[in-house]
Amino acid sequence: MKAAGRQVTSTAEKLNGDMKRRPSYPGELRAKHANMSTKIWVKVAMAIAYFFCVSVAAFILVIYYVFFWTPDPSSNSTSTGGPNRTVCAPSLG
Repeated sequence: MKAAGRQVTSTAEKLNGDMKRRPSYPGELRAKHANMSTKIWVKVAMAIAYFFCVSVAAFILVIYYVFFWTPDPSSNSTSTGGPNRTVCAPSLG
């Protein structure tokens, strides 16, 4: 049963107010654009963080190899008199 004095309107009129007007959703569009700009900034921030981490690791390695690393003289292969040659067994045939 319907309550007295209550008008029943169509859902299109209730949502849009007028049948001729285009529906507008400013809240949804604003949220969509906010999500898109947030995604872009997250991607840019991740790329910068990745570049920074790789660069810092490379810089630390450069500092280590320039100032602290000394090559082991016993493993120096250039002073042995030439390349390492292996003699193979002759083929039978």
